Amino acid sequence: FAETPEPVLPELAPEPAPEPVAEPSVRLLQRLGPGSRGELWAISVRDHYVDIQTSLGASSILLRFGDAMAEADAVEGAQLHRSHWVAWAAVEAVERDGAKLFVRLKHGARVPVSRNHRAKLEARGLL
Repeated sequence: FAETPEPVLPELAPEPAPEPVAEPSVRLLQRLGPGSRGELWAISVRDHYVDIQTSLGASSILLRFGDAMAEADAVEGAQLHRSHWVAWAAVEAVERDGAKLFVRLKHGARVPVSRNHRAKLEARGLL
């Protein structure tokens, strides 16, 4: 029997080093770890913490809700409830549940819209 030569495998190129995370222009995102600094989608208040939802996941930080919204000023969005702010780019749909109104975001969360803030949806043509 003739021996079959072992196949020669091409040498694999080394994986490129990860790109350094650029400092985000959104001040609020600078408070998050580099692995959480995605596109800002929503901010919600919970006790003394704010929950920040980005395209890369959720994080919680100790911060006043008003300060968090002020630091998100580079993102086009609005406060739609006393406890919730959303980026307009993250809104996928507006949903009704009886008399209640919600916006559904890219990550599937439903955020309530209070009566006081419904005009913001109307102004954007979402209602």
